[in-house]
Amino acid sequence: MISHRFAMLIKIQQQREEKLQAQFVAAQQFFQQAEHKYQGLANYRTDYILQSQQQGAAGLQSRQYTQFVNFIAKLDLAILQQSRAVDQARAAAEQRKQSWLAMQKKRKALELLVERGQQAELLQQLKLEQKNADEYASQLYSRARAENV
Repeated sequence: MISHRFAMLIKIQQQREEKLQAQFVAAQQFFQQAEHKYQGLANYRTDYILQSQQQGAAGLQSRQYTQFVNFIAKLDLAILQQSRAVDQARAAAEQRKQSWLAMQKKRKALELLVERGQQAELLQQLKLEQKNADEYASQLYSRARAENV
């Protein structure tokens, strides 16, 4: 009885949970992409500096040096911006994860409630069956005793 009343509610909870899980997976993938982009920028900066140092060993003109410094500054700004994007993506993924886990917890609590309700119904049914069996046995005993008197 109780499971039929809550079956639709559990189904809705499961659908919400699946939707939140999909949102978490998407946010996690976005975070990983942002982190990969950050690493790519950081690696490019390191490679560019190494390459420029090798070229600088042969000597740099002031114009080349200014271009080098300006480009490094632009890379630093891009890395900083990407770092912020990574932090935001990480926070969004964590928030979606917490939402998904909270919905999962609600669903499990609802399923536990249904299970306990089913156990209570079963216990009540068993008690009723035992009562009926006791009553039947009592009637049989009373009839047998009445016939023997």
